[in-house]
Amino acid sequence: MCRFLSLLWVLCAMPVSSIFQGTCLKKEAPPGVLVLSPGSSLVLSCDGDVRVDGAKVKVAKRPSNDEDSSSETQTGNGAFIKTDRNSLTDNSHEEGIQSAGHASSSSSSTTTSSSSSSFPRHQEVQPTSTPLKGEDVDGSEGRRDVKGKTKWKWNGKTVGRGHWDWDGFTTGRRRTQLSVTSVRLKDSGNYTCQHRDRETFSLKVIVADPPEVPSLSCSKRSPSSKIRCDWTPQKPLTLRPSCYLFINKRHSDRFHRVQCSFSSQWSRCWCVLEHNEDELRTRHMAYLCVTNMAGNATSTILPFYPLNILKPDPPSAVSVRQEMGHETRMTVNWAYPVSWKSQDNYYELIYELKYQAVGSSSSSMQLMLIKGRRFFTITDAMPGVEYMIQVRTQDEYDGLWSNWSAPVYGSSWTDAPTLSMLFMTWTLERERKRINHNQQDVLRCTRLIKYYDIYMCIISQSSCLISDSRTQEPMALLNEDLMTITFPEYEGSGTDVPSEDTKKNS
Repeated sequence: MCRFLSLLWVLCAMPVSSIFQGTCLKKEAPPGVLVLSPGSSLVLSCDGDVRVDGAKVKVAKRPSNDEDSSSETQTGNGAFIKTDRNSLTDNSHEEGIQSAGHASSSSSSTTTSSSSSSFPRHQEVQPTSTPLKGEDVDGSEGRRDVKGKTKWKWNGKTVGRGHWDWDGFTTGRRRTQLSVTSVRLKDSGNYTCQHRDRETFSLKVIVADPPEVPSLSCSKRSPSSKIRCDWTPQKPLTLRPSCYLFINKRHSDRFHRVQCSFSSQWSRCWCVLEHNEDELRTRHMAYLCVTNMAGNATSTILPFYPLNILKPDPPSAVSVRQEMGHETRMTVNWAYPVSWKSQDNYYELIYELKYQAVGSSSSSMQLMLIKGRRFFTITDAMPGVEYMIQVRTQDEYDGLWSNWSAPVYGSSWTDAPTLSMLFMTWTLERERKRINHNQQDVLRCTRLIKYYDIYMCIISQSSCLISDSRTQEPMALLNEDLMTITFPEYEGSGTDVPSEDTKKNS
């Protein structure tokens, strides 16, 4: 039984591995460029010797023609080996990578990389190097002459000098060798060896993290819209990647590659699939390939049906208004999502509204499900309290809830004193405190009181009952009369300083 289960597991695993094999290859670095992962050790020599994590990278001159003279084959264990066809006729021209601990064959220049090394497989590095004239860098002669005349530069700066952080950088006794213990992202740049002010070696080094394993997500904004798939990395990418979406719409079909775009502004890969009305309930399978010179990664396979990934945009034009005369009611209105097309009206949308008093805890939040209309009246608002209101939507039968709309704020109608009313009250109280037995002050205060009474009647929108200032008899006034009423004229304006005659008469 155990043997049968093991065989079944192998048979089930084989199709999965064959799907990804050879579909998402690492992007090759251009000649003369070495790409390293942070933390790798690097040793450079003026004679062109390059070592990464102890593995020797053996290179030679570039081919004389523009054509690629190398061929790439795959071994039984899945490793890639690169063979230079030029080396078949001239063993002095070697291309490829040779790992420490692997012997090079005299009849072939085929080399492989060590699996324990962080140096990328089958990467081809072609630095420029010129032998040192008059000196043997291996040490037989010219040692005294080389010392003090050889120096290393990084991006034009002499290594070991200046205010740059040279932590981890060391040079040999004769300075013909440069070692970097653990390369950092900021150590990327051009490394050159100069002897007697002449450049003898040059190599561009790029330090970058490989892409992380992507997490693919796909959605539709409306039943008739295109399918949009995207991925946003959790950490910024050092090198710009290339993104590809592999899609399968039927079990019998192969995966087809779709070119995706990468937005540097949003640091996001995104892909678009055309809409097909007949495939809304067809099972799709997709996975994302992300690759650059630092490495490559693929997402897990995402199965979906187009209608199941329907996620509308939030409702638009959300607004709230007061219900005049009702202290606990507010009416909220909204419109279809801006991306919801007219031909999609066959599909019914449902809505969810949430509201809560500003500054209150989340436990006080109210949720309401609305069907068949695009408005809702809140009937349990607290008078004079400001509320935050949001709305979201979903297809009635399929798909996902949209994001919540941007919050809108509102409060119910209230007859509480307004700011202008409070100012009038404050003015009246101040004038009353200044009242004395002077007749002019009495007349002025009486006039303020009458104006205040009328003002209160106007804002309360009701009939008023005030007394005539001459006869002291009640006088009923309607709203339309309040705007035309005039008061009897008293001597003086009520604001002038009393004259001497007035003071004597009083």
